[in-house]
Amino acid sequence: MKRSCIYPSLYAPLLLAVLTLSACGGTQTLQVETGRFPVPVMEKAPVRLGIHLDEELTTFVHKESIEKKGDFEVAIGSAQSDLFRNLGSGVFEAYELVDSDIAGHLDGVLHPTIAEVQFSLPSQTRSDYYEIWIRYQFKLFDREGNPVGEWTLPAYGKANKNDHGSKSVGLEEAALAACRDAMAFFSINFAREPVVAKWLAAGKPLVPAPPQPAAPPAAPAADPNAATTVAAAAAVDPAAPADAGGKDSSPAADNAPADEAGAETEPKAQGPVTNIDITGDAAGGAG
Repeated sequence: MKRSCIYPSLYAPLLLAVLTLSACGGTQTLQVETGRFPVPVMEKAPVRLGIHLDEELTTFVHKESIEKKGDFEVAIGSAQSDLFRNLGSGVFEAYELVDSDIAGHLDGVLHPTIAEVQFSLPSQTRSDYYEIWIRYQFKLFDREGNPVGEWTLPAYGKANKNDHGSKSVGLEEAALAACRDAMAFFSINFAREPVVAKWLAAGKPLVPAPPQPAAPPAAPAADPNAATTVAAAAAVDPAAPADAGGKDSSPAADNAPADEAGAETEPKAQGPVTNIDITGDAAGGAG
């Protein structure tokens, strides 16, 4: 069956956000009129999804400074709940707003984010239009939170400066158009996205969890006999140093007979000695 997508008038009042303009003369805050995004009328995709709208998305604010024009804050996050509720109602067989990427009672979870926002003024582009670009990032998870795949969706909106009396109203209309553009593209292309189409065709299976990194090898256990072995080797080493007093501590020295008269024994004659000259010449002893 051929898919169709029908929307109410593009100029219906919609819930968007607060657009704050900080110019040289102070800060002007505009509260956008409250309304609703249209619900797409189309053949629904055969899937029951959770939609995870995290705080980063619902509080998203784009800030930008334009030379000689002032500082701009475009807060579009507060519009996202209304936008995705209506998308969920029109595009999916069933949906729920969830607070994580896991939903065991559904087929999976869709997690949208705003990756980038840009805008331009008529004076920058030398045209008659306020323009806004929004790039969404979508991640799809199975019901246990394993990633199925992801994709991006660019959206664009513009508003003619001749139809609006101020920058704030013109940017508001351009942002509304960009959000509607995102809804239209998502509605038409969701089931056609390669990662989604493959997952749906396979019966929305669980995806194997990504492998966990291997744990580092454990350090070898210390040998409890190592200290005893070293101590024993030192006890029988004939090259072991003498005790602190300079006395030979070997058993043979302890049992040597003393001189009968108690006189000191004459020192033994030393072998030849080699003197090292700092110039590198060696003076040899008796050869």
